[in-house]
Amino acid sequence: MDGNCQISSTLYNAVLAVPSLVVTERHAHSNKVPYIQKGKDAAVAYGSYDLKFRNDAGYDVKILASTDGANVTTTLVSIK
Repeated sequence: MDGNCQISSTLYNAVLAVPSLVVTERHAHSNKVPYIQKGKDAAVAYGSYDLKFRNDAGYDVKILASTDGANVTTTLVSIK
C-alpha cells in the first residue's frame, strides 16, 4: 500500500498549500510511514479510505504527478 499512499500523501500536501482547496476527507496511517512526517500523510485503501478535497477557487485545477521511481512530485496548476 505504500506506493498508493505515497502518491495520496504527496497530493494531500500539495492541496494543503492552496487556500482555495479544502480537504473534506483524509485518513492518517495507523503506523508511522517512512516517507513523510507524522500528520502529513494521507492513507488510501480501495473501498474504505479516501482522500477528497473541494475546489472553491472558481476555476479548474489540473493535477500533474510524476515519479522517478524513488520520488513523487505533484504540481497543481490553475486553469483559468
